[in-house]
Amino acid sequence: MGNPNDSQMHSIDNREFAIFWRCMVSVLAIVVALPTSAIAADDRLPIFDTHVHYSSQAWTVYDADAVFKKLDAAGVDRALVSSTPDDGTLILRRRDVRRVVPVLRPYHGDLHAGNWYRSPEIVAYLEGRLKNGFYRGIGEFHLFDDDDARTPTMRRVAALAVAHNIALHVHSGAGPIAALFDVEPNLKILWAHAGMVEPADVVANMLDRYARLTAEVAFRAGDIAPGGKLGPSWRRLFIRHTDRFMIGTDTYINDRWDVYGSLINEHRNWLDQLPRETAEAIAFGNADRVFGAEATSQ
Repeated sequence: MGNPNDSQMHSIDNREFAIFWRCMVSVLAIVVALPTSAIAADDRLPIFDTHVHYSSQAWTVYDADAVFKKLDAAGVDRALVSSTPDDGTLILRRRDVRRVVPVLRPYHGDLHAGNWYRSPEIVAYLEGRLKNGFYRGIGEFHLFDDDDARTPTMRRVAALAVAHNIALHVHSGAGPIAALFDVEPNLKILWAHAGMVEPADVVANMLDRYARLTAEVAFRAGDIAPGGKLGPSWRRLFIRHTDRFMIGTDTYINDRWDVYGSLINEHRNWLDQLPRETAEAIAFGNADRVFGAEATSQ
């Protein structure tokens, strides 16, 4: 015969289990109702994306609200934005002057990647727009060989950047970067794509040589972490130069906006394989330091 209190104890256990289960169902319902970004937001590093374009072909496909929804979903707190023409940058900046850090791209009208650095007209264009006082750089622009960095136009652009204490955002190999520093040693340069195809040892040598050089790694996730695993040479480079790297996506065509969250997640993958302090510096800290807090007016 059982203990006379057994039935009473079972009754209490059943009531407690029922209460517990109802609470769990309520919690699960709340979690399911939340957007994925809200569930994961507390665990994600904020990102400062230092290679965003909002050029004319994107304007009718992704309006400003859609762009900021993309940034929000990806956990991107701030963005360094340039566009062809410059109007796209201004559209986004008017929407949020804190989150959008504007960079003045030379390309407009008939001036493009292949000819802008030889055009005497570009200097007056840049000077006129820089009077606004809110641009934090000139670029992103392309240079294809060392001589492109030494044209009379490029010498004037370099002097203009130094006079305004702003960076040049340069898409090139290592040669034109070295040539630019020869032209103007006091330049600040953000190296787009860390040279695009330059291996880690070349990037390391450039950073060792030029104290005013920083690099963003748009398009480089596959090189940095082939098969998803952070490569040892890039890991050593990030640890050695923790204060010199930044994140970038390069939304130069609409297809890049279509998969924007995936581009950010590719970077998050290898960032998660670094020490937390290093990951935070690369994800947002270095860009905040170099480009500063954006003004809330102008």
